[in-house]
Amino acid sequence: MNLDFGSDDDSADGSSIPGADERDLLVVLRLSNRQMGTNEERAEITLMADRLAAAVEQAGVGEYDGDEYGGGECTLFFCGPDEMKLLGFLRPLLQRSSYARGAHFVRLIEAADGDMKRENIPL
Repeated sequence: MNLDFGSDDDSADGSSIPGADERDLLVVLRLSNRQMGTNEERAEITLMADRLAAAVEQAGVGEYDGDEYGGGECTLFFCGPDEMKLLGFLRPLLQRSSYARGAHFVRLIEAADGDMKRENIPL
């Protein structure tokens, strides 16, 4: 299992690699079927993600970095300097959406042994 939520960009100059103070926060949405959800769901989630992206950027708490569908879930990727502040900003916005029922946040935290592990946080 790959737990690296970072950028896939390997730019030689490092200009597009997030700074050490940039933290990833994932929003995992449950879909209505075990594959990719319905066309309607995907369209509505895309609109919701666009609204969330605009709100997050306008508030200056982070940015939206795309989505991924599969296995009955849609994962929305966000990042910012303080993932808990970002979570606190996103939570009330997501709670208004029927598509966020059963959703949870995921962030990476350092375990006692120094390895990184996933922490699931209920919506």
